[in-house]
Amino acid sequence: MLAVAALAVALLAAAGCGGDDAADDVAEATTGLTDTGEAAETLEDALDDAETTLPDGLTLTLEEQNDSGISGEVELSPTSEGALEVEIELDGSDGGPHPAHIHEGSCDDLNPEPAFPLEDVVDGESETTVEISVDDLVATEYAVNVHESAENVDVYVACADVRNF
Repeated sequence: MLAVAALAVALLAAAGCGGDDAADDVAEATTGLTDTGEAAETLEDALDDAETTLPDGLTLTLEEQNDSGISGEVELSPTSEGALEVEIELDGSDGGPHPAHIHEGSCDDLNPEPAFPLEDVVDGESETTVEISVDDLVATEYAVNVHESAENVDVYVACADVRNF
């Protein structure tokens, strides 16, 4: 505060030598230095923008495949360690276990080799932490895929394309 006051005094002294324009400049400079309300609003706006752009996670719909009668949701949530919590909830499942993975590609064109294995879906639920961020996951085309069983891993029962909405 002392530096602001000293600057204001120096500006006022300089203004005394320069006429009305100089006095207006001094008043404007002093207001800019002492108006913390506007600075607080700017900071608040920046924080609001940051909160809306930070990835809170995604909730995706698992669409039925191959007339399985199985659908559901997958929730992708960032962890404080930069990893990703993947929670699957299935409707219409007979209990499982249903192998699940994150594959590169889309539901229409999956790379058959899983990029990230997930815990099997048992009684309609699965929870897994994988070492990838939401940003990295949505930067490339991926899909969450659920299989009929370990014996019938080639039969897909539900799938969701991962997109940043």
